[in-house]
Amino acid sequence: MSEDDSRLKELLDGKLSAQQIADDPVLASLAERIYGTEFLDNVGISRGETKRALVEQFSEIDGADLLIDDMPEGGLPLPMPEDMPPNPSVSIEDEGVTGRSIKHKLSIFGGLLGTTGVLVNLFCGFGNILASCAVEVHATCSSSMKLNWLEFHRMDEHIAWSPTGDIGIPDVLLLLMSVWYIVNGWRARD
Repeated sequence: MSEDDSRLKELLDGKLSAQQIADDPVLASLAERIYGTEFLDNVGISRGETKRALVEQFSEIDGADLLIDDMPEGGLPLPMPEDMPPNPSVSIEDEGVTGRSIKHKLSIFGGLLGTTGVLVNLFCGFGNILASCAVEVHATCSSSMKLNWLEFHRMDEHIAWSPTGDIGIPDVLLLLMSVWYIVNGWRARD
């Protein structure tokens, strides 16, 4: 243990007298920082004297002892871009993007299929495709070609069919659900 370390330990342990603290400006400055200015006033040490002694002590030190390295004439060389490490955010993003999983692709496909089905039924009518409507079933069979989604199980009755172009609540809900599947499948990444 060096002499300065032992003196500091004695200061912290309270083994130094007020005169010993006042004689060493560094210890007086440390005592002021550790114990406060009231401590110095109580033991009779003037802060002005310790500050002057501390300034005088450090003004006597020549420039080589101040632990300041000399800078090179041209300054410090700047690193070149090839010397820099790779940007971690770019490499993480590049490695993390693997595409969509099968589940998300199926979600997009199902949403597109549902949207197509709703729009074809709404504007063309499934009655033109399915050909299950007969005049014997109801008289409006030639004009009512849109399948009502809630009555799909009763396609042989007139209640299952309505005129094309009529938008109902089930049409809107199925369309919104299909778009929701598309958006969720599109936004999801593994």
